[in-house]
Amino acid sequence: MNREEVRDELLAPVLQWIRVGRQSSRLLVGSMEVVGERSQQLLRGATLRQRHDWSEMGVMTREKVAVPLEAAVAMASAMQSETQSFVAEAGERAIALAGSVAALAGSRSGEDFSARQAAFGEALLASALCWYQLWGRAAEVVEQGMRPILRQVEDNAGRLGTR
Repeated sequence: MNREEVRDELLAPVLQWIRVGRQSSRLLVGSMEVVGERSQQLLRGATLRQRHDWSEMGVMTREKVAVPLEAAVAMASAMQSETQSFVAEAGERAIALAGSVAALAGSRSGEDFSARQAAFGEALLASALCWYQLWGRAAEVVEQGMRPILRQVEDNAGRLGTR
């Protein structure tokens, strides 16, 4: 593995969490727009008793049940796939590391030892990067869970902003 590949592997989880942060910012801004518009509609509806405002209240109520359930299902699905992927990759790396340790122990000459030592270093680095990237996998799970909520908030902001 060369320096650029190691750099990319180290940077990937950071970029995943930055993406989650940007998603959170969009969610926050969109939510503030929707809450402001709906609050204004409900206040207006309390004085004017418009039928339109009650239908908006029904939409809000359905969203409060359906969207969190969709987000929970998305997170559970992502958690399962990320866990399976991590376990498979970590197992593969552990087997490669054990093989390189056995090969290193069976070295018969100095040149052979040097060559096998480099292979051991590569296997050790790959194993460490696998575990390091575990927190990037957590970002992926969070992102999958936020996606339905963000989609709903952006849809609401667009729908309420066009009235």
